[in-house]
This record gives sequence, structure tokens and C-alpha cells, in this order.
Amino acid sequence: MTFATMSHKPSYNSGDALNMLIWKGEIVSVYDPQAVLGKIIKSEKDFQSTVNGEGNKTFFIQLKQGDFTWWIPIEFDLKSKKESEVTNLDLPLEKSQRAETISLSSYFNAKVTDIFNVEYLSPRPQTVTLQLPKQGIGNWCYPNISVKIDDKGLREKAKQTGEIKTPNGIPFKTPSDENQKNIIFTSMWDNYPKSIDIPLDGKSSHAYFMLAGSTNPMQSRIKNGEIKVNYADGTSEILELKNPENWWPIEQDYFVDGKAFTTDAPKPQRVYLKTGEISSDFKDFTTIKGFTNYGVDGGAGTILDLPLDKNKTLKSMTLKTIANDVVIGLMSVTLIR
Repeated sequence: MTFATMSHKPSYNSGDALNMLIWKGEIVSVYDPQAVLGKIIKSEKDFQSTVNGEGNKTFFIQLKQGDFTWWIPIEFDLKSKKESEVTNLDLPLEKSQRAETISLSSYFNAKVTDIFNVEYLSPRPQTVTLQLPKQGIGNWCYPNISVKIDDKGLREKAKQTGEIKTPNGIPFKTPSDENQKNIIFTSMWDNYPKSIDIPLDGKSSHAYFMLAGSTNPMQSRIKNGEIKVNYADGTSEILELKNPENWWPIEQDYFVDGKAFTTDAPKPQRVYLKTGEISSDFKDFTTIKGFTNYGVDGGAGTILDLPLDKNKTLKSMTLKTIANDVVIGLMSVTLIR
């Protein structure tokens, strides 16, 4: 029953075919309380069906071996076809598309370099626990870890036009003056607001985001935060920020071995703050003693995207932190008109 004992939930797109082999026990029956399964084809050892819907789903298979019968839950994450669209950030925009950067300067509440230079003191339990160190990074063996985030390369690249561009030409507006704030931080820590709303207007087929922030092992395999784009008709699109799928820590890349350590998704494009370079193929890692061998000198942001309904009028977007002990930061937003 290898499928049922996976260390994390597999992810499927709505309409995908699900094929399973049950190595121990005979398949007796299937219970589908959330009605996510299509036509079921099964034998004593095999199970096939299509899956439909959206979100975290579970169905149950009853097995029998000798005189013993039992039920096993099959859990997975189901994405809509729209959510499963993969944007190739190496391809240039079509001639009919126009990229519009959104000004965030009036919402910036910090410099990205400040993330580990402040003390995160509340809320915290008033008892002895293995708490995250007060600077927002570290562990119980190495509580005094100090990481310097350096965005001089990013600011230098933005000097001429106030923007940087991805290899395929997506522009991101960002301040070049080192004295100016350049990020909106949100967090469950009292240092920053838990969420922030930014008005939008017009219509767009796609949104691109430049983000940076923190996460930790205790926030692995869960949603750390989200970006919600709201339409005027009351509907919305949501980009979930999940560790390690698409929410990457500012100070390092994830260790991936293709076995126990996986990200469940391709590596996103990252913005290397010290040089201003944008790449998904970085290899010049440094060691942060007692913490990681995949440290990034100066830190890195992450570029993510969200498909939108080009026929709907935009109203606003909401940046929100959901998990404790993390900081979610937004540096730039670009809409495709």
C-alpha cells in the first residue's frame, strides 16, 4: 500500500486519471463521500478512476486479507485546470500583450534587508519551548544564526528605469534608492499586519509577483500564506504560498534529493538580491553553519504567477500570512493587459 503511506499528499489536476496498485490485500469496496471519483474500474489488486473537483480530497478503499478487513484513506490535493496551468517564464510575451507594473510604494512598510534585523517577540508562549529565535531564523542548536540580506544588486539594476526585467521581458517596478523601503511585509508576528489590501482596476489575463520572506521546517507541507485577487463581481483567484512547493525562504534554496526531500513542483525563478540576477539554475551556494549548505549570499526573492480571467474587472488584491513564525513579503506586481 505504498500510495497510502506517502510522506506528503500527491497532487492531481481535475480530470486526471488516478491509477493504483494495492500490493497487500484484496480490494473489497470504495467509499467516496466527497464524490471526487469518476467511473471506477477495479480488480482485486488494481484501482483506476478519474478525479474531479478542487482542494484537499479524501476517499477510502476497503481491503481484505484473510479474515481481516480494514479501510485506508487516500488523500490528495486536487487542482482545477486553471490552477494547473504552467507558465513558461522563459517565453517572451506575445505582441498583443502589454505588461503594466503596479505602484506599491505607498504600501511598502520595510526594506527587504530588514527581515532578520528586527526582533520578533510577540505573540509567543510564556513558557519554556523550542521557540524560533527572536531574530526570526535559527534553531535550538544554533539560536544565534545571523544572515545578512543584501539587495544592492537589485537596486543597481533598477537605477536607470526603476524596473528590473525577467529573462523573458516581464518588468517589475522596484526602488533603486537604498534609503527607500521596497517591500510589504505581512506576518502573524505583531511586527507587521497579518494582511494588506491593494486596489486594482481594469482587466488582466495574468498577474506576476516578486516576493520574498521566511519559512521554517515546522511550516513545511502547509500553506504559509496567500495572494487573493478579487474581481468586481465578488469572485476571486487565489495563489496559495506553500512550503516547499512555491514558497521559498529568502536565505536559502531547498535541499532536494528526489526521494524524501522533494518540492512537489518545478523550482520557481528566483531574484538574487546581491547581484540582481534572475534565474532558476543557481548553484553558487554558501554554508550557514548549523543551518544549511544551500545558503544564498545576500538572499533571494521568488517570482510567481497567477492566471486571471481576462473577461472580469479587477477590484483588489490581498496579501495574507496564514502560518505562524513566517514573514510573507511582496516587492512588486505586474499585470498583463
